Amino acid sequence: MLQRLKDSLKTRFAKPYMVWLVSVMIFSSILQIGWSYGIVQTLYENDVTKLSVVMVVIFAWQSLACGVELNNQCSPFKSDKYTKKAVERGWFLSDILLSMGMVGTVIGFIAMLTGFFDLDFTDAESVQSLIGNLGYGMSTALTTTLVGLVCSILLKLQFFMLENVIDENK
Repeated sequence: MLQRLKDSLKTRFAKPYMVWLVSVMIFSSILQIGWSYGIVQTLYENDVTKLSVVMVVIFAWQSLACGVELNNQCSPFKSDKYTKKAVERGWFLSDILLSMGMVGTVIGFIAMLTGFFDLDFTDAESVQSLIGNLGYGMSTALTTTLVGLVCSILLKLQFFMLENVIDENK
């Protein structure tokens, strides 16, 4: 009975798809832990541009697309109809995520520097306002950089695995 169950699972889900599925579960668990400790909310609040939200949506969308293609490639009834376009789109969007993170960094630095226009060193409130702007801009810069880098790296790993499966199936 146990052997039939193992054989059934082997034919239904191949190893690359299972690796992808487990990695998605691990990432989801880490995200849930981050949510419980308020880390996700802090990242959201620190990003003035909200580019992080757009990057996470693109990451989730492409991760799902990669999982569907992995499942398709591991299926005995696979279709190569959309695979090449899906892989190219995945690589392209992983680079876009990296670029969006860098754009958020530049926007954060610009926000930091805007405080210097009206600075009056003789006024203590003006200097305190500048320090607040510096912190706010720096948090945006670092948050968007972090989210862009992490999403890009994780997406590239997924599409690298998909390309390896495609190459093995040729």
